[in-house]
Amino acid sequence: MSQDTIMIFQKPELYFFPHFREIIFSPFGIPERSFRYLIYKALYLLRLPCCSLFWGGWKKHLKTARQVIIFDYGYQRGMETYIHRVNPSCRVYLFFWNIITEKQKNHKLFTDKSAIYSTDRGCCETYGFRYNHIFYTRDYYRPYDPAYRDRLFFLGADKGRAAYIQSLKGLLEQSGLRCDIRVISRSRSASYRASLSDVLTKTALPYSEYCAEIERCGVLLDVNQAGQTALTMRVLESIYFSKKLITNNTDIVHYDFYNESNIYVLPKELSQVSPKEIRAFWERPFQPYSEEILSHYDFEHWKKGFRD
Repeated sequence: MSQDTIMIFQKPELYFFPHFREIIFSPFGIPERSFRYLIYKALYLLRLPCCSLFWGGWKKHLKTARQVIIFDYGYQRGMETYIHRVNPSCRVYLFFWNIITEKQKNHKLFTDKSAIYSTDRGCCETYGFRYNHIFYTRDYYRPYDPAYRDRLFFLGADKGRAAYIQSLKGLLEQSGLRCDIRVISRSRSASYRASLSDVLTKTALPYSEYCAEIERCGVLLDVNQAGQTALTMRVLESIYFSKKLITNNTDIVHYDFYNESNIYVLPKELSQVSPKEIRAFWERPFQPYSEEILSHYDFEHWKKGFRD
């Protein structure tokens, strides 16, 4: 895999990123739960020099890299300055694939404001970022399998969505779907866990096992956080694994891959959800996505979306 592009991601062992192991790196060359990391944080907070000594193996590849893409939570203040010192012609971009929160300050620290990108059009409009789509990889592509068309799968963190998802599950099951819904929560509240026991779990899955579950379903559920308009990973997983999608993201109708035979957009109010309509949706034949769509949201197209 060409190292003309280097990616810096907070935890490159997650999701599909191990597929890009030759070009994706952790910000640090030290364990984040170590005494050395505490030393680094002290130096970082005090804005003392030598922070770069603690950064990861990506430093070894800077002289030949044409561009470095730093994901939001992988960014550390001063990275772009260090990269340009080593390789003045290297382009450095900050990419947000999460929505901006009050605690997120990296866009304020990054020096080149014209080189900040987001996959959320709302954030682009609010903060003046440039837009680039989320991406996936063609190597995960699977053709449609009608054997699992009535099975729905969801696995994701709570993020304030558990109560909504549990209520939605009942309506989805009324449509005839067999729902495997797992909302990961670290809450220790016994009453909270009891009230949402139908969907809550403490257990995440390695991505390989998660993908195996996707292969054994016909429909994926996608529930955006409040204020989020960006596409989630589940949307691209539905495209590349050839699955139908039920989502509350109303902005999805504006994307080039939108097809009402494959994607059902939930109404804003649960009271308006129609199990009859959902059944009609998942019973309709799946329409395979075109080669053009699969190429457009692939990694190779994504990395070309960054420009000066």
